[in-house]
Amino acid sequence: MNLVLDEKRTAPSETERLRALRRQGGFFAVGQRARVRVTGADRLRYLNGQLSNDLGRLVPGEAMPALLLTAKGKLCADVFVWIDGESLIVEAEAALEEALSARLERYAVSDDVAFELLPPAAERCHLFGSISAEREGLRIRRLGVEGVDVPSPPNDLPEAKCDEVEILRIERGLPRWDRELSEDTLPQEVGLDRIAVDFNKGCYVGQEVVSRIHSVGRVNRQLCGFIGDFEPSGAGAAILVDASGRKSGRLTSAMSHPELRKTVALGFLHGQPLELSFTLQDESGACLGTAERSQFPLVS
Repeated sequence: MNLVLDEKRTAPSETERLRALRRQGGFFAVGQRARVRVTGADRLRYLNGQLSNDLGRLVPGEAMPALLLTAKGKLCADVFVWIDGESLIVEAEAALEEALSARLERYAVSDDVAFELLPPAAERCHLFGSISAEREGLRIRRLGVEGVDVPSPPNDLPEAKCDEVEILRIERGLPRWDRELSEDTLPQEVGLDRIAVDFNKGCYVGQEVVSRIHSVGRVNRQLCGFIGDFEPSGAGAAILVDASGRKSGRLTSAMSHPELRKTVALGFLHGQPLELSFTLQDESGACLGTAERSQFPLVS
């Protein structure tokens, strides 16, 4: 007997959707971002003296991750940079729009360089994962894997929900502004030195501190991943307490994970702790649950 299932086939479960997005990919709307167009004969030389990565290696059609830093090596913005004709585009979180423009212009004194804040690109979408390989557009790794930006939503690919994008971000340990990143963050604390810093390029603002930390090989806190039994709502600022009762760090992001049936989270641990298991407490000291430190990616 032949069974016809096409019309009555059930929709994929949350777990099946997440597995498919992780293995093959999908797309999501990029949303509003701060974008500055940089023009002028000195644009490349000037920006290379401001950003942590080597813009001399920029390839047309590909975006490069980089950091804008203070003289003390702390973050002003994590950015993407790409070539656009006779100009360079610098992109960051929308909340950093004013700060991005001001920081880029700060050291431009006698340089032939100009800056233009661009309007938002309304329908821009990001395709990520293996399904993006054959698509044309700006190559950019917004979710830590191969991806491409396109001007409008594709009709033939699955769209990732906001919660699914956030789960994938946490699984891969990708820091986000106002969660894991702030003006007090050093690149090595969140692993951005591995993808957004070139330690062999010439001078740039903040280089001395970043290079010194690289030589020492450690920082006072480190972004880590956690899997645990606790409610994600309200756990974004939970305190991590080790077995001896010592406050060892704090969570920054948390999401319920349908595949694991647990909560996945990002957070900072202070010093060089050896512990893997922690109790979570709120500001009043009430117990919220437990969490285990885990390597990235939290799910493979």
